[in-house]
Amino acid sequence: MAKRQTKRAVRRKRPSGGAQLPLFRFKWIFLALAVILGLLVLREFLVPRDYSASTRSLAVKLVSRLSHQKGWSLLSSTWIERREGRDRWEMAVTTWRVEGSPRQGLKNLQRAFPGLRLRGGGREWICYRGDWEVLRVLVVAGARPPVVLEEEEKARVAIVIDDMGYRLDRAQAFLDLPWSITFSILPFTDQAQEIAYLAHRRGREVVLHLPMDANGGGEAIERLESRTPGMLLVSMSDGELRNLIRREMEQVPFAKGANNHMGSRFTRSARCMRVVLRELKARGYYFLDSLTDSRSVACRVAKKVGVKCFQRDVFLDNSKDEAYILHQLTLLARLALRKGYAVAIGHPSQATLEALRRGLPKLEKMGIKVVPLSEL
Repeated sequence: MAKRQTKRAVRRKRPSGGAQLPLFRFKWIFLALAVILGLLVLREFLVPRDYSASTRSLAVKLVSRLSHQKGWSLLSSTWIERREGRDRWEMAVTTWRVEGSPRQGLKNLQRAFPGLRLRGGGREWICYRGDWEVLRVLVVAGARPPVVLEEEEKARVAIVIDDMGYRLDRAQAFLDLPWSITFSILPFTDQAQEIAYLAHRRGREVVLHLPMDANGGGEAIERLESRTPGMLLVSMSDGELRNLIRREMEQVPFAKGANNHMGSRFTRSARCMRVVLRELKARGYYFLDSLTDSRSVACRVAKKVGVKCFQRDVFLDNSKDEAYILHQLTLLARLALRKGYAVAIGHPSQATLEALRRGLPKLEKMGIKVVPLSEL
């Protein structure tokens, strides 16, 4: 009897569950904290970081500074949104009329903004803050006087679409455009000959897109394009170059001319260009210098050899952004109205296709006619 009473007393003296809370009772708190922490980590990696306000502010300051440079006149400006990974920012694409060399004005800009990095040369310069492009400067020489057109005359532009030969459907889409666009076709591509036949049947001018040696500066595009079949290399002998060019000419029927694919190293070599241009002359081809390097000697050598040579005025789609391409078409129009003609080069992307659909009717309203390159 005494033992039973003792056990009951002991039971009564044990503390209640509220006095000592076991560890498992905290599990919901720990789980909630883990979920919150996980969401914060995911937000850090997934939610875009928007730097548009700061990059736009910097671009405005840069444009303002350039406007005060002697001989610099702003012609147009466009804002483009850029994305890379999680980062989002805005950049300005501007066109300037510059008297003399733009290099000094841009060097002054770099001194005023020490964190600024410049890249480019000739007619196109890019200003970077870190790895972000914040301002693209497109230069129109101000030294040449404008050509005054008669009221009934039309300025003319040639639009050359490079890198044709890979996709028949994309070539067909450009053929369906109601303008005389010139097709530049890469040799040794799967659809080269079929696209050349189609373009010829539709009354479009065809040129041979000659792959040429690049500077080899380690850029990703150069590493990729170095694998393009039929690359003309500076290291080749004259005989090797002649044989390869003749093979490439057979790859693209109906061609009336040729232009360089890449070629920032090749077009600086007078020897190499002399070999190429003599072969083009034998076929009655003209040459379009894509001007991938401002030090190109192509047209200078062409004059000596006796080959008609054009030079590219505008690259339409360095950025695959429709707003940017429309801006470049506006620049093309202004150049054409000033000197009577202009040459643009683009690529068979969807953005370029849509920009041409929207932009070329506006050029027609300005009295500008799109013609095959040979008609300039």
